[in-house]
Amino acid sequence: MARNERTTCKDLIEPVLTRVGWDWEEQLHIGPGRVNITGESMYDESQAIIADYLLRHRGIPLAILEAKAETESAADGMQQASRYARRLMIRFSLASNGADWILTDNDSGDFETFSAPPSPEDIIRRLGVEVDWDRWGETFTAGYHVDQVTRKNVRPYQEMAISKALWSFAQGDDRALLLMATGTGKTFTVFQLIWKMMNGDALPKQHVLFLTDRNSLKGQAFRAFQAFGASERVAIDKETVAKGNHLVGKIFFANYQTLDEELDGKKVYEHYDPDFFDLVVIDECHRSGFGDWFGVFEHFESALQLGLTATPRELEEVKRELSSEEQRRDTYHYFGDPIYTYSLKQAVEDGFLVPYLLEERITNVDEEGFVGPDGKHYKTQNFEREIRMPDRTKAIASDLWETLGKYGLRDEKTIVFCVDDTHAAFMAAELRRLSGDPDFAARITRAERNSHQLERNFAIVGPSKPRVAVTVDLLTTGFDAPDVKNVVFVRPLRSAILYKQMKGRGTRLCEDINKRYFTIFDYSGASLLEDAEFDGHPANQQKPKKPSKPKKTTKQPETKLVGEGISVIISDTNRYVCLADGSKIPFEEYTDQSREFIQSITTKNLDELLGIWIDKNGRQDLREELRDHDIYPSAFRHYLDLPNTDDVDILAKIGFDLVRVPTRHQRVDRIWDEDIQWLDSELGIVVPGRDADRFDGNHLKYNFWQTALDHYGLYGIDDLEKARTYGAPQFAEQFGSFQNLTAKYGGAPQLKADLEAVKKHLYVSMTV
Repeated sequence: MARNERTTCKDLIEPVLTRVGWDWEEQLHIGPGRVNITGESMYDESQAIIADYLLRHRGIPLAILEAKAETESAADGMQQASRYARRLMIRFSLASNGADWILTDNDSGDFETFSAPPSPEDIIRRLGVEVDWDRWGETFTAGYHVDQVTRKNVRPYQEMAISKALWSFAQGDDRALLLMATGTGKTFTVFQLIWKMMNGDALPKQHVLFLTDRNSLKGQAFRAFQAFGASERVAIDKETVAKGNHLVGKIFFANYQTLDEELDGKKVYEHYDPDFFDLVVIDECHRSGFGDWFGVFEHFESALQLGLTATPRELEEVKRELSSEEQRRDTYHYFGDPIYTYSLKQAVEDGFLVPYLLEERITNVDEEGFVGPDGKHYKTQNFEREIRMPDRTKAIASDLWETLGKYGLRDEKTIVFCVDDTHAAFMAAELRRLSGDPDFAARITRAERNSHQLERNFAIVGPSKPRVAVTVDLLTTGFDAPDVKNVVFVRPLRSAILYKQMKGRGTRLCEDINKRYFTIFDYSGASLLEDAEFDGHPANQQKPKKPSKPKKTTKQPETKLVGEGISVIISDTNRYVCLADGSKIPFEEYTDQSREFIQSITTKNLDELLGIWIDKNGRQDLREELRDHDIYPSAFRHYLDLPNTDDVDILAKIGFDLVRVPTRHQRVDRIWDEDIQWLDSELGIVVPGRDADRFDGNHLKYNFWQTALDHYGLYGIDDLEKARTYGAPQFAEQFGSFQNLTAKYGGAPQLKADLEAVKKHLYVSMTV
């Protein structure tokens, strides 16, 4: 009788793993899967992300194994094994049915088939590394700390961050950088890393310095390390050093500012010998650490140094050569590229952070600008900096109050980011007036003498007050209020890093209040800094039902006066399409006008519309004509709830009243399901597991088009026509540089020709 998957694992797979020296964890729960925005349960059990085996050697995660029943092909598990391995940043994955063992190198895409699994030593040789096992062996196998009250365990991605850091140090690297999104537990991760290093005797002096740039962050870290006794934790300040109490302990916590102060003729940090610390951890290392206090790092340069950040490098930083001073201050130049990255996008997909909704609510004053009494034309970036706009502040506060009421969010925790202390004071006062509750909103800035108490009150999960924290930047980092459900931007931003930090205040999961998502309300255009690659896309809907078509109406939204002769109109997105010139068109009327134009350029033929879209120049011309006629697919995407649909399919739905509209992912699935013979015969794509006798050991084209079409499913066709797209991590990690990719593919002209052919098979009618 043939074995099923379970008995195949127990009878055939596990005995062989034991024989060649593997340890393993079975049924590794990588994550519960994306949080359900609506519905009875927070998670759908069927969406849980579970790998069959995580293979370890000396405690080090080295490979993912996906098992199949002995009657199935081992190749059927390759794709899933690779997907889970890439999710954890593990280079190698295995698929097996007990007889065949297929090893995939997820960096190169190459794979080999064996009759027995490779040994741990073989995998380490393939990694091409040398490890100082004498110093680091016990650290890798040392256990984690488990709190007897919370029983909080290390999550798989946190274990990977810890393992990557240890692996880097064990190879002789003295600097490493971890990039983990806000809310994913960087401090907890580093605590567990240090716990292993202490108990594994990897730190000869047992001295660690944890550096921050704010007292609140220092205090937060101090509390997070409470598993170490009170005598083992030292908060460094001038008084402690002056009393001579600064040298006894294990974990030392300090701010850069404190260490840079003068005491007895030298800097505070100079009261420590340069080799006193074994490890220096730099929290939020993209910030102050590489400015005026760089001397701290230079003084302790003999120590291992670990940087922590929640924000990837800003795009403009990599577009030009950095000066020597900029290099000194540049996180990536100092530490090198992150050894481990856990993005907001992945944390949301895994189910450890909540997705977010984004609602833009821009006033007409912000769209058009404002001519002040001095005759100067002011724009959003000037408001509250160069000119006070109290009536604009009142209008925004009133609209926010009404909008929160419409969505039933007035009682939920809200953070409002303002331009400066004065702006924050006006906003908080107006929200208190609107609510009729003197404790409803509070300004929490450095200008408030009791800001720390207000901050603590706001952070308490539950019905604590204030419900709204109005701030400038005090709550951007190191502040944990997991039940925050609304983040409001009334402050324009230029820094994607700052936007990411502010947005991160809402990402935390909070099952105590059944928090499924948070909402960004953007009054200042800050969301233009959205980073889809690291953060993912905002969720598309707030309510479980699609909005019904609004009735045709000429009713105008309420107009709010701002100064003499100036008015603010907040767009009522449930009723109108509001164009750049300030005109507002009822949605039904806008749809009718758009349909008429679409039909006029395509002679009422869907295939003709798709043909225009396939051609890059034709698509560009069509978009220009659409803009000239104020037709925006993005408006229909919002109103019709079509977040993952190609622009051309949205246009087709409007123009031809289509009932069924495919998503981009459905177009991709159709190619792989229905055009597989064409892909084989015309492009030479041999699918793993099919036609094995013809396979020559190179699946480059298959891997490339899998990645490329997945990318199209997320971002659309335009990206695939840009060479720079193929430098993105998902391409570069598999194929190297664009030049390397095209050389392996058969040349850039061949790749371009194949792309044009694929586009013709991608954009076919899918209306039935």
